[in-house]
Amino acid sequence: MKAKTFHFVGLGGIGMSALARVLLQKGDKVQGSDAQPSPLLADLQKEGAAVQIGHNVDALKEEMTIVYSSAVKESNVEMKRAKELKLPLLHRSDLLHFLMEGKKALLVTGTHGKTTTTALLSEVFLKAKKNPSFVVGGILASEKTNGKFGSGDYFIAEADESDGSFLKTAAFGAIVTNLEKDHLDYWKTEERLQKAFASFFEQALEEKHLFWCSDDLSLKALSPKGFSYGFSKEADLQISNLQHTDLGIVFDIDFQGKKYRQVELSLMGRHNALNASAVFGLSITLGVEEEAIREALRSFRGTARRLEFKGEVKRALFYDDYAHHPTEIKATLSALRARVKERRLVAIFQPHRNTRVQDLFDEFGDSFQDADEVILTDIYTAGEAPIEGITSASLFLKMKEKLKSKLYFIPRNELEKGVLEQIRPLDAVIALGAGDIAKAIDPIIGSFREKNPKLTLAVLFGGTSVEHEVSLLSAQNIINALDPSLYNVRLFPITKEGRWGTGEEGSKFRGPVLEELYQCDVCIPVLHGPEGEDGMVQGLLDTLGIPYVGCNYQSAAICMEKVWSKEVSLLHGVPTPAYVDCDKASYRRDPGAFIEKVEEKIGYPVWIKPVHLGSSIGVSKAAFRAQMEEGIEAAFLYDDRILAEKNIEGRQIEFAVMGNSFIRTARACEILNEGAFYDYEKKYGSQASGVRIPAALSPLEEAIGVELAERVYCSLGCRGLARVDFFLDHEGYYWFNEINPFPGFTKMSGYPKMWEASGLTLSHLLDELIVLALERSRSLVLMRGS
Repeated sequence: MKAKTFHFVGLGGIGMSALARVLLQKGDKVQGSDAQPSPLLADLQKEGAAVQIGHNVDALKEEMTIVYSSAVKESNVEMKRAKELKLPLLHRSDLLHFLMEGKKALLVTGTHGKTTTTALLSEVFLKAKKNPSFVVGGILASEKTNGKFGSGDYFIAEADESDGSFLKTAAFGAIVTNLEKDHLDYWKTEERLQKAFASFFEQALEEKHLFWCSDDLSLKALSPKGFSYGFSKEADLQISNLQHTDLGIVFDIDFQGKKYRQVELSLMGRHNALNASAVFGLSITLGVEEEAIREALRSFRGTARRLEFKGEVKRALFYDDYAHHPTEIKATLSALRARVKERRLVAIFQPHRNTRVQDLFDEFGDSFQDADEVILTDIYTAGEAPIEGITSASLFLKMKEKLKSKLYFIPRNELEKGVLEQIRPLDAVIALGAGDIAKAIDPIIGSFREKNPKLTLAVLFGGTSVEHEVSLLSAQNIINALDPSLYNVRLFPITKEGRWGTGEEGSKFRGPVLEELYQCDVCIPVLHGPEGEDGMVQGLLDTLGIPYVGCNYQSAAICMEKVWSKEVSLLHGVPTPAYVDCDKASYRRDPGAFIEKVEEKIGYPVWIKPVHLGSSIGVSKAAFRAQMEEGIEAAFLYDDRILAEKNIEGRQIEFAVMGNSFIRTARACEILNEGAFYDYEKKYGSQASGVRIPAALSPLEEAIGVELAERVYCSLGCRGLARVDFFLDHEGYYWFNEINPFPGFTKMSGYPKMWEASGLTLSHLLDELIVLALERSRSLVLMRGS
């Protein structure tokens, strides 16, 4: 090819700009045109390209090669003029093939995941100092470019199946991510598409460097050569033990008889574990050092518009993603759900191309299961002609069949304003689509910041139980920690006599209380003990339809009934100390029967406890009968039912648990009381016992404790939060003591301190608990069908 000047028709496209950058780095001259200015074009101009906005024939000269893509129509004025001048015409895939000459082509193809996988592979070879060339369909964050010409042996690129051009270059090594029904405007039938993929496999040069996903049934049906990868046990490269973390995901890989444990990836989602494992396997077969691969995956900063984090405003998280095919959308939302957990997830979706909507019309509604709200906007046609029956309205009605009340429609020209009315603090918001939807997300973020929305919180505190004073201390600590930029706080004190008050100071009773409660978005019932922590207030709030922090009324009632919680835990394989329970009436009729039963079944020393109190009030230890009789009488002052429990010699270990669907546990706490009883004074008084956070546990001891704490939490149906307390005996066995559905939140309380030791401030912990309250309320609304 003699020409050294290249003119790109549609220079601003992500694939075309990558090729232009490679040519510029090779020393060739590049010019081009596009319909609209963009940051990408501005960057190319800085790098030496001559950029023209709008298509104009004047820029075309002799001895110039014209580069075009399948998106450029024959009616384009520059294409017409090029043909008149008989200038050389190169499809972008032909230019890519030319640029790869003399290098080993490492190609990534498939219906989804090409860009991320290509970027990951490029990152690995950069980290391994292989100096590769690459062309990626997104901006590689670490390099701030989508194209590079390197001096190394390898050229890494996406191979585009949409127009058949992926068959123009035989791969030295390749990754095939998946095969789904798409681009049938070009292929016409699925059979032709499948045959094309079969041809891609056949023409691959090195079988030992060919990887394909065996979890994809369409690929598996082709029985291709090379190595299969996936989660299935039949895969040649098997992925296992996938875990989601705050930094991404971690998983194990088994390949060629070797176990690669704890591979870390900075991206989220099961689909990215698949992408990364293929990159891992291909890199290993090409001789890349394992540590370079691990470091590249661990430090990978992503590509633009692939679950790209756009910012945080008012604790709301904003993302942008290119996903436009139903399978891509589903995988993206599943990955994001694992990251944002129970936050309300708002998906803004712009369908792409009439032909794609027609081919996949029935499938879009099933792709948004992980979204709480879906905002559909107009189809981005990309210049395609209208198709009868395929409109934004018809797609909305079809998706509505599955999504029902969580689907909304906002026209594209009203999108930024309309979305602003739907979102609130603590949400997770993602824009999805291959059209111009990406241009909407930044204005939405800016307007949301200017709007400065807040949630209104009701804080209930005090109450009729003997733990009234603790409630006051907890409430004050919570109120001080609530972020005033996120919340307007209204106080609702409850007197010891059970009268409710309202008002900012909470010093007077005035009404109507219900009217003020109804004006609140979320309630925090900071109530400890009976008639507050035991499900009574929670049941009232559920009846009123007001979201609230903490366990629901069923689980709160079970947790606060020590006998019930112990019985349920025993049924789920969690050991608890031997105990005997008794109600006041039975004891009064025959006190000796209860005492003899305790002496026979348990012996001394023994603990006497009220069944329904959440604190240490009314609890005593008895070493002989007279002490037990005194303890029983003391316990009956606070409850009409008590239990006697075997003494366990050992350490007191507590676990802070929270979550609805995504359960997580903080670092453990150890009560340093030298074996003495951790009574009310030692918890809250001037002589408070010390605690050790994190507790001095071996990794195995902590892991076992976390598993048991979460088992108790789940078996009791807990949602929101709870503190689960154990004894750890001298032989290393845990014994379940009790569970608190709304533990103390005072300055000295263990629950918030455990989370603080785990990296979560009290302010952010409260944000998380409010998220959980809102999520549980949404679930209740769905179950009610309202």
